[in-house]
Amino acid sequence: MTLRISAAAMLTMIVLSAPPAHAQQHRVECPIEAPAEWKLPKPAPLDQAAVLSQPAGEPIDDSAPPSLVPDRGYARGNVWHNVWIMGDEPGWVHYVDCQYRGSKQILRLKADGLKQCEQTARPYTAKQGVANDAVQTMSCD
Repeated sequence: MTLRISAAAMLTMIVLSAPPAHAQQHRVECPIEAPAEWKLPKPAPLDQAAVLSQPAGEPIDDSAPPSLVPDRGYARGNVWHNVWIMGDEPGWVHYVDCQYRGSKQILRLKADGLKQCEQTARPYTAKQGVANDAVQTMSCD
């Protein structure tokens, strides 16, 4: 009987110590705003994001980066979602490029070993698509 109580108590402690689902941290995320050291006028929100795949050891040609097409795109309410499904392809490396309104600079984040990236943009309407001033996010796990 004592063993069952201890197991139940431990399970309760584990559940209570887990962070709430809404507080989940992604392994890689484009920051919502451009890095402060870029000294862009505020606001400078995320404007474009891309997932790149490149053979390991080869430099990326920034004039034509090897951007992947999203595997899936769909609307849910007034939000557009782009989803990239990634795998562990031997000999390949992955990156996420983040570009911010008012800048041509790219924040390039290493994304090896991740399974999926998701970009969101709101507001979205079927008639007009994604608004020019849409709020965007990009996160990968």
